[in-house]
Amino acid sequence: MIELKTERLRILPLSADNLRLLIENPKKLELQLSLNESGRFLTMELQQAMEIRLSKLLRDKENYIWYTNWVIVSHSLNCSVGGIMLKGLPNNHGEVIIGYYTLPEYQGNGYMTEAIGTMKNWLLNQPNVKFVIADTEKDNIASHRVLEKSGAKLYKETDALYYWRFTKK
Repeated sequence: MIELKTERLRILPLSADNLRLLIENPKKLELQLSLNESGRFLTMELQQAMEIRLSKLLRDKENYIWYTNWVIVSHSLNCSVGGIMLKGLPNNHGEVIIGYYTLPEYQGNGYMTEAIGTMKNWLLNQPNVKFVIADTEKDNIASHRVLEKSGAKLYKETDALYYWRFTKK
């Protein structure tokens, strides 16, 4: 199994079964991954996002890492502090789209900046990947800071969203 590591974090792609557990029974997922029990559940919005990830993953199980949620685990706490979702294989332009979340009690600790930097570096070293794309709501200042600190450049906007891009050097 692929696992990305930083000084403070492990970043693990969830299999279809584990992604289903994240949606339906997070406590069982924590047991499965030997994590400390948190008593936390996904918000309705995150649960819906994970259900979309699962439906896409089930259509292409062979490439599951490109469709799943990668859980971010703190080494010292041995618990999930957030996740990064990959939204599919690289497109014809070499773009991979990511989404991410930090659980509220772990925000402001630099975990997401560390995780995004590691994931971005790993992705940009994969065949056929030239860009890593993230979109943020315009009022999500914390998310803008994470992307800026990680080296993303703002390259496009709509009425509601900013689009950020990491580019292969």
